[in-house]
Amino acid sequence: MKKIVISIMFIVIAAMFSIVFAQRETPAGAGDKNLGADDLKTRSIEIDRIKQEALKSDAADFAPINTAMKSKFPQIKEDYESIQISEAAIIKAYTTGKTIDYSLIETSANSINRNAKRLDENLFAVSKTERNEGKKPKKEGKPKKTRDIIIELDNAIGDFLSSKIFGNIKLIEAEVAIKTRTDLQRVMQLSEELANEAKKMK
Repeated sequence: MKKIVISIMFIVIAAMFSIVFAQRETPAGAGDKNLGADDLKTRSIEIDRIKQEALKSDAADFAPINTAMKSKFPQIKEDYESIQISEAAIIKAYTTGKTIDYSLIETSANSINRNAKRLDENLFAVSKTERNEGKKPKKEGKPKKTRDIIIELDNAIGDFLSSKIFGNIKLIEAEVAIKTRTDLQRVMQLSEELANEAKKMK
């Protein structure tokens, strides 16, 4: 009987020791998993940092913000509103009346082009690329119909006018600057195309 009790006690003590050691030891592979997760997180943070640095570099080259933007605010506001008025005039001239008023379309498109160019000067400084290379030659594409140009111009103006750059000029993200200038250049290009097309159609 004594032997049985001692054997049971020995088994119980051995079991207790095994439980304690099991809790203290790290399961096989668990440490590697944690290290792998940490390594993956570190790499992800580094990739995001590189992307942000690349964006900042692109913005500095393509869409550097004009440091005197605040002082140009009255002109920026005027051009911002004038583009919307001219855009509405173009749509009205094309969609209402017995005949299309191409003279009004040409005048309004030229007005948009002037406003867009001044906005570009007031919002952005001269980029390094433009300073070194000058303006790139325009690419010749397939001729577009007046209606198609008006639709494209309307979309480009909508994208530009909704830019976050107008929400907070004190804090402008690189991505916002790049997109805003891309949209604005599209407005300049399409308004010029529309003015030329309307002139032909008069």
